[in-house]
Amino acid sequence: MTPRVVMIAVGLSAFATLAHAGEFETLDADGSQGLSLSEIVNAAPDVTAQDFATYDLDGSGELSPAEFENWKIAAGGKRSE
Repeated sequence: MTPRVVMIAVGLSAFATLAHAGEFETLDADGSQGLSLSEIVNAAPDVTAQDFATYDLDGSGELSPAEFENWKIAAGGKRSE
């Protein structure tokens, strides 16, 4: 595997725990409608800043509901209803 593929695989693995930890609204502790790295790490301590940045497509520093959903699906989670 190339380093990038390994990095993404590790990020997905760390996120697999998060994908089952709760839904977006539960993880959004401050109610900002975005998940910060610290909110993600509270639920899944193995997630790194680099993992987070891979899915923060707009570079806002928070995952939108759509960005979170994309990460969750990539990690093998189910699409939210």
